[in-house]
Amino acid sequence: METIDSIYSMDIYQLRYFLAIVETSNFSRAAERAFVTQPTLSAGIKKLETELGSLLFNRGARITTLTDAGHRFLPRARTIIYECNAAKQELARDTPVKRLRLGILRSLPTAALSALLADFGKAQPDIQISLKEGTLNQLHAWLSEKRIDVAFAVAPEGDAHSSFDRLYSWKYVLAVPRHHPFANRSSVPLKQLDRLDFVHRTHCESGMDITRTFSNAGVNPHIIFRTDQDEKALAFVGAGLGLCMIPDIHSAANIAQIPVDGINIGRIIGLIWNEPEETDLIKSFRLFATSHEWRADRLTSQNLNWAR
Repeated sequence: METIDSIYSMDIYQLRYFLAIVETSNFSRAAERAFVTQPTLSAGIKKLETELGSLLFNRGARITTLTDAGHRFLPRARTIIYECNAAKQELARDTPVKRLRLGILRSLPTAALSALLADFGKAQPDIQISLKEGTLNQLHAWLSEKRIDVAFAVAPEGDAHSSFDRLYSWKYVLAVPRHHPFANRSSVPLKQLDRLDFVHRTHCESGMDITRTFSNAGVNPHIIFRTDQDEKALAFVGAGLGLCMIPDIHSAANIAQIPVDGINIGRIIGLIWNEPEETDLIKSFRLFATSHEWRADRLTSQNLNWAR
């Protein structure tokens, strides 16, 4: 990307041409979709690449693919077009659209989050919700940059500028298949996990705490699979391919959750927002989210009494 001034000189039609090529993988078909001639589309893309200082496409005889720069530019282009379309729709309405921008941690339980958003949508059908998924550092940055209104995140430490509403807490437990010998135990010694097959969740904010605890105890599990998707991790555990350390809020019918002696790692999850920017819409969503049942699917096994 060349300079900020060059980005400001971009035209919307160039971005539409760019996205049309991405969707069709072909300049001719993209021109048809954009209702222009191919020379016009090619000239627009050439101008865009000149302004950005980077080639966006690998031009093949039959198929056109994105360059590395094109891949990096794609989410930005989509965001700009989305915001332009949203602005046009909003101005066309009799009343302004109420929009709530939410940031979410990747490790949040999908079922509980989707249920909350679905219920909120039914209660407030006139509110448009947009979601941005990111790491804890990204969420804090987006809040400070006012790119999101509220973040689902870990409780902040020493941040005087943010307010926090607690939603739920979780503790790390061992996920095992229901048929596993550990499944009926009240707890498992950490040492007994040495050299066992494990699925490793790569996206959890407390993953390094688990890795450090295992290492300090001289426990070396055999990692068969690394994933940033909790549903995939639970599926592999349920199939008997390996064990997994997971937050106890993640559950599945074919999986048992067992405490591990020597591991007491957990987090408090809630809503973070900038109090000076709080609106009636943010306050309404906070009240709704804090009254939501986050643990409706939690197992009632006595094995988890320690984590209550």
